[in-house]
Amino acid sequence: MSTKQLLAEIQRGINALQKARALCLKAEAVAPKAKATATKTTKTAKVPAKKAAKGGMSDESRAKISAAQQKRWAKVKRAKNKAAKAAKAALVAPAAE
Repeated sequence: MSTKQLLAEIQRGINALQKARALCLKAEAVAPKAKATATKTTKTAKVPAKKAAKGGMSDESRAKISAAQQKRWAKVKRAKNKAAKAAKAALVAPAAE
């Protein structure tokens, strides 16, 4: 096979590939339009999306956490009241002397 024949064969192959590419690009350009019209004409029932659970925690767990927090705040409040009573007693005691 001569060089001219080889180059001619390569050129035919290139032309064939370019034609195939052009056909593929045309098919891609037509396909979305056909798909869009098909979806518009057919009626499909939309399924509502499920709502995401808030917090992802059970009611029982939430109640336990709430009770523990209330217990902590009660402890802080008792300590604060105890300190206030001690301060008030300290103010009253020197005056009584």
